[in-house]
Amino acid sequence: MKESINVQSVDYQINNVLKQIVYRRKRLGLTQTDLAEKLDITLSGYYKIEKGKTKLDFRRMLEISEVLDVEINYFLK
Repeated sequence: MKESINVQSVDYQINNVLKQIVYRRKRLGLTQTDLAEKLDITLSGYYKIEKGKTKLDFRRMLEISEVLDVEINYFLK
C-alpha cells in the first residue's frame, strides 16, 4: 500500500528547519553575509535558502550544520 505524503506537514517541517538555521546563525552573531561566505555561496544564494526559495538538500544542510557547529539532527527536532 502506497503511503500518501502530507504536503502541509512537509512544508511545516521545512519551515522549522529554516527557522532553526536562522536562530542558530543569530545566536552565533553571524550575518547572512557571514554564513554565505563560510558556505562559499553568494549572499543572494544564501538568502534564497533561508527564505525557502531554494530547496535545501542534505549536502547543503550538512555544510550549514558544520559551519553553525551543530549536529545535523539539531535542525530535525
